[in-house]
Amino acid sequence: MKADFPITLIFPPQGHFTQPYLALPCIKAWLVEQGFVDTEVRDLSIEAYDHFLSPKALRAAQERVQERLDWEALDGRETLRFEDMQAWRSAAESRLTAPSLIENIDAAKAVVRGSQFYDEDRYVPAMRTIYAGLRLISAAHYPSEWTPHNFTMRYANDRSREVLAATVDEQENPFLAYFRDEVLPGLVERSPRVVGLSVIYGSQLIPALTLGRLIKAALPDCHVTAGGGFLAYIGKKLMHAPGIETCLDSMIFHEGENPMQALCETLVESGLPAKETDLSLVGSLTWFDRRGHEVITVENPPAHPVHLNRAPLPDFDGLPFDLYFSPEVVLPYDINRGCYYGECAFCTLPTVIGPGYRTRAAATIADHVVTLRDRYRTTHFSFITDCMPPGMIRDLPDALIERQAGVTWWCDARVEPKAYDAEGAKRLYDSGCRKLLFGFETATPRLLKMMKKGQSLRSVSKVVQHCADAGISVTLYAMVGFPSETREEARATLQYIEDSVPAVREVSLQTFHIDEVALTYREPERFGIKILDDPEADLQLYHDYESEVGMTQAEAAEMFEEMMTRFSEVLPIFSGDSIFYFMQKSHYFLHLAAGVHPDDFAKRCLERSQTPAPTLDSRDLRAAGDWSTLNVRHGYNRVLRTLHDPLARAARPDFLTGRFVGAAEDLAGQKLPPAPVEERVLLFEPRRCEFLELSRDGWKLLRAIEHAGSLHRLLANHPAPSPAAQASLRRFTHELVAQGLLVPIESTDRAHASALPAYLLPTPQPVVTSSPNHP
Repeated sequence: MKADFPITLIFPPQGHFTQPYLALPCIKAWLVEQGFVDTEVRDLSIEAYDHFLSPKALRAAQERVQERLDWEALDGRETLRFEDMQAWRSAAESRLTAPSLIENIDAAKAVVRGSQFYDEDRYVPAMRTIYAGLRLISAAHYPSEWTPHNFTMRYANDRSREVLAATVDEQENPFLAYFRDEVLPGLVERSPRVVGLSVIYGSQLIPALTLGRLIKAALPDCHVTAGGGFLAYIGKKLMHAPGIETCLDSMIFHEGENPMQALCETLVESGLPAKETDLSLVGSLTWFDRRGHEVITVENPPAHPVHLNRAPLPDFDGLPFDLYFSPEVVLPYDINRGCYYGECAFCTLPTVIGPGYRTRAAATIADHVVTLRDRYRTTHFSFITDCMPPGMIRDLPDALIERQAGVTWWCDARVEPKAYDAEGAKRLYDSGCRKLLFGFETATPRLLKMMKKGQSLRSVSKVVQHCADAGISVTLYAMVGFPSETREEARATLQYIEDSVPAVREVSLQTFHIDEVALTYREPERFGIKILDDPEADLQLYHDYESEVGMTQAEAAEMFEEMMTRFSEVLPIFSGDSIFYFMQKSHYFLHLAAGVHPDDFAKRCLERSQTPAPTLDSRDLRAAGDWSTLNVRHGYNRVLRTLHDPLARAARPDFLTGRFVGAAEDLAGQKLPPAPVEERVLLFEPRRCEFLELSRDGWKLLRAIEHAGSLHRLLANHPAPSPAAQASLRRFTHELVAQGLLVPIESTDRAHASALPAYLLPTPQPVVTSSPNHP
């Protein structure tokens, strides 16, 4: 019976696209071991990225943008208000980028999936192309936004009524048609008895429920369950929200192995249709009892936790390794679950992972890693752990070295000065450790005590230096806006990190958020804050708050921008285009795994960011590049600056939480000035996937030079300009040279060229700057 019971486990969009996720391969391995051999895992997140980032889907998006966003009406306004700026940007960029994206997207994916990934000059344009492709898809479903890191819609995911409305929105939900046309037919053909949806992030909630609704309509006898980290927080509220029974049949809380086994065994043994089966004995399950006249929500007691050291190694069979946006697969592997420390006042992961802290033995880990290495032909791993306990920091390297695993790996870590001494750090490196991410949080001892971190700045400095000396790249997790933190204290954190460069290579900075599981929410008076509840947010997890002292939430957002700006100046990996290596999970690590020392990688990043802008000499100039152009009546750079203002960021769904901040849209509209008419020309260079903005006069000069063949030939065909005209010509010429739009004619093709007139050679201040290319 078990062998004839098909199960499909699905990771829905949106998760990051560089490597597989772990939960479902762990559950699949468990189920197969228990006899449910017809269990498959589908990573619909990476399948969706690959589908939409294709010539066919981008061509459809191009047509859809033209139908949905009226460019002439948007650009024709005398003033462009804040609430229209994102639509204007989406329409403008789509008109310029769509043809080249359709042509180049397959090549861009091939770069990040192949050996050219390691060539920065190929990698950066490829990543820009992928980002631009996702902006085109987003524009087609405006105002929804889909990035490598998030998916948000105009609907707030802390309101069940809006979440359910989003699942049936044909215009703005890109996954509705995708699931119906590309995914559902295969599921119907397979006809699984159980479908499990893994919702780790808030960005997956609407896509998961969209798919659940479609499956329940097409396969009424299929039991649709869901679980995952995000649902561990809001699942109880969600299962009591009206209408959710149209999308789900049940929800599993915390670990999935034992509850999924019990659920499937109960359905097998009952012999009844799923909706008529009593599921009251399935631990950690909340389910809809449909056996009576009314649908009733039933909450079962917790299940027993898995004995982790006896759990099978994850089963990644069937996952499309060739689709992930990395040249080599990095496999996740859980060395423990929970947190051995478990005291941090802001952290809730030990609670939602539950129950309790468990670990695998070092010898078991080494055996599993070697088996996974050989089975999937990869030597790269990310060890999934909240923090590695001190004993494991010693035992695991020894076990990996003894087994001659020959792997490279990275993981999160807690500052443990005795374990991460010079000898311990070297042993970690010798075992393959190339990157560690430490929970640092702040440089203010007062706040560290409030947070119950149990660490000092001295211990942080020692651990960071020992790891750096061993060749391990160090990332610090930091936060800004913890209750009562002042601007001066936040700047002290910034200064500490700046002083720790180059030992510190990256910083993962977040603004502080309060969720309902954390100590800061349960005991707000202890932290001098007042929680602001939203009565309309029936799925609310993250809460706004007021602090008696220190920064407000808005001031913390401003400080976040200040800190990130400074990081871009002092951290080489954050400088210019190099930020892509930080933003794409595992991409920087793969360079380290390939034998590049952190110092050498930082040097390459600096060299790339410090490449001097082209300057004018006496050689004749010609127009360069294959630019697409669009006349715009508003300044593109001005609009981008406005959209990246902290007030504007607050008006859109938050990067971390996916929720709207109350009244932020109205506040941004009141505070942020509209864009006036400026009459500019927006240029797009498809090879580098970059935007530039010029004045209309600068564009006319460039066109005239292109038509004449060179600047010298253009000037030779016209009378000598007046002194005022010479000054204007000089400014525009230097502007075009600085942007790479004019380049010198080399000796091989300048037989009839002559030197430029002397009045062009002094270097004035440029009047137009390059458009920032925000990923």
